[in-house]
Amino acid sequence: MSDQVSVLDVDPGLAELVPAEQRQQARQATGATILRFGTGPWREPEPENLERAKGGYGMLVVDGLLLRRVGVGGRHAAELLGPGDLLRPWQYDAETTIDAEWTWRVVAPTRIAVLDQRWTNRAAHWPQLGAELAGRAMSRAVRLVTSMAISQQPKLDVRLWMLFWELADRYGKVHPDGIHLELPLTHEVLSHLAGARRPSVSGALTRLAQDGRLMRSGRHWVLSGERPVAEPLPV
Repeated sequence: MSDQVSVLDVDPGLAELVPAEQRQQARQATGATILRFGTGPWREPEPENLERAKGGYGMLVVDGLLLRRVGVGGRHAAELLGPGDLLRPWQYDAETTIDAEWTWRVVAPTRIAVLDQRWTNRAAHWPQLGAELAGRAMSRAVRLVTSMAISQQPKLDVRLWMLFWELADRYGKVHPDGIHLELPLTHEVLSHLAGARRPSVSGALTRLAQDGRLMRSGRHWVLSGERPVAEPLPV
């Protein structure tokens, strides 16, 4: 399903970059097609929407949650994508000597704005919008490197605890009883993000709960322990 909406109406971070006296004009100029996806395996957008997006910035996640997973040689890694992330899903097919298997899943109902060439041309009147989108792409690259470093932690309990805090930096909300991570992170999703098998993840989560650091509240998680501190490596 698709409809039309002003990107500035659904992305406050972009709207704040436009001077107040220009905001109404910018709202009218930044209308975009919005694609809607239900939970489950991600069905690639219609070819015409993909082709249109290739001529512009790509696709902007407005709300929801996506999991992108890649497998190489029987091993898998994944990243979680949410509001504000810029996608160009066709770029994974670049020439490479390594066979990789790419899969996408919609973890929570998601809306994506198609920032095609027409949108890019209209938004060019406010270059700060393009600069912000480029900055978000760089932030995503930084998060990926951080995730790679976390995945090198040998103890799964430590790896998961660092992963929860890394996600809390972006999605967490402070409550009296701790940091609430309001994400539908199932044991299966966490196993993809942590690069571990699901039974091992279940056991590690149980140990974190027994330590009083992690609690499940419905579909959400509550972090009540201290932030993780990496142990110094032996010299």
